[in-house]
Amino acid sequence: MRFAFLGKMTAEELKMLLPRAFIADLVIYLLTLPFYGLSPEVPLGLLLGTAAMTANLILLGYSVDRAVEYKTEKAAKRYMFSFYLIRFAVMGAALTAGIKLRAVNLAAVCIPLFYPKAIYTVRGIINNKSSGKGG
Repeated sequence: MRFAFLGKMTAEELKMLLPRAFIADLVIYLLTLPFYGLSPEVPLGLLLGTAAMTANLILLGYSVDRAVEYKTEKAAKRYMFSFYLIRFAVMGAALTAGIKLRAVNLAAVCIPLFYPKAIYTVRGIINNKSSGKGG
């Protein structure tokens, strides 16, 4: 999977995060089966949340890669702020869809938005233990 418009580092982060996000989606779906049964609300919510998370990361990576090319700090800050607003709007749209659409579970939309933090935290703990840097 290659995102031609993204920098190498952003593309590598997406390649690391997306498979783990889909695995987390599957685990959460399986955990909710006893409560929701085969209702499509949870998987649709998880997919919408994962799509919003992915869009957020793509927009963040794209804006960071481009902001460093600006000649002045003020122009770079303005550019980053405009992309912050766009990312905020994407997440707002996903959450609004979770609220308005009966076929989508709002909690399932929210959960994937926390995947990057959870994945990076677990990855850091595992890397510290494997390198012998435990506290």
